[in-house]
Amino acid sequence: MNATKQRLALAIVGLGERAMRRLSSFLREIADEACEIVALEAAKAVIADVDGADFDWTRFRAEYPQIPTIVLSRQRPDIEGVIWVPKPIMEVALLEAISWGTNQVGRGRKSATGSRHGVDMVVNPAHLEQATGRRDADSTLNIYKFDDSKTLFRQFSRAITRATESGRVVTVNVADEGHLALLPKDSMVAISGSQAQLLGWTRDEDIADKLSIRGLNAEQESTLLGRLDQYRDLVTFDALLWKLAVWTARGRLPEGADPDTRYYLRCWPNFTRLMVLPHSIRIAALGVREPMTLIFIADTLEIAPADVFSFYYAAMAIGLAGPAQRADDYLLANRSHEGDSSSGVQRAVMNIGRNNR
Repeated sequence: MNATKQRLALAIVGLGERAMRRLSSFLREIADEACEIVALEAAKAVIADVDGADFDWTRFRAEYPQIPTIVLSRQRPDIEGVIWVPKPIMEVALLEAISWGTNQVGRGRKSATGSRHGVDMVVNPAHLEQATGRRDADSTLNIYKFDDSKTLFRQFSRAITRATESGRVVTVNVADEGHLALLPKDSMVAISGSQAQLLGWTRDEDIADKLSIRGLNAEQESTLLGRLDQYRDLVTFDALLWKLAVWTARGRLPEGADPDTRYYLRCWPNFTRLMVLPHSIRIAALGVREPMTLIFIADTLEIAPADVFSFYYAAMAIGLAGPAQRADDYLLANRSHEGDSSSGVQRAVMNIGRNNR
């Protein structure tokens, strides 16, 4: 199906002119193929910032009771039938919200029952009704697991190893949809597709069947390097590894997870260069002290275990974390991150653990 026909007609309300321009620009950058900004009268879904004193939510809902709505606010709103994206806005949460809105319009439904936290939504889009990974004190924690062996994240990890060992440019082609070009001399990757397209690839856990990984010869490499300006984005290996790991895990645990394992966090991730996750600062501050189980971190910080699972899966992908198996692992807190990203790939986890309650 043509991607243009799937674009969600999206209006923005509750923001001043300057903030609306900024959000519109952000949406064009990360989700141009998934949505287009239109006037409210032509919209199929709405982004509503409810924090402003001048925005009357009650009046808006009375006039547009059936329209799927993505609510932006600093605190969880006491509003039924919406998707909540917390502020400051994370691109992954907003992309998932747009996907949700597209699905609601396609189904002809008003919206999912009940308010959802942006992070809950990211956990597993296939189980929106179950709010995976978030629990009340008296409720059971549902754990969803996945096999990452055929995911884009795992294939990209293998491609990094190949590029680093050969010292030559390696491409990861996704059928006829786009590709990634790995530049080992600079530890950078050029991305041909949009962020929305990249997110879609991470959701396909059998995408390995569509992928082809190949190394380029000197002539092909020279041609590719001469047209880098045609790529949509150019990021570091670690930045993309981290993002792909987060988008692949979505709060879930990989198959074979050991419920009794304690994990170390070697040092703080460089959040100036990596996608920031919910509660990431607090998780890092606690995690660098000494190895501990992920469920202990979640309970201590009183946050969703799903947030901790995603953080550690991503941290292990870039070599900052791992299972504590030796006495020395208990001395790793605050140690500098050294070595290249390929060593991190080799240590990337197959299991993230928690203690059963």
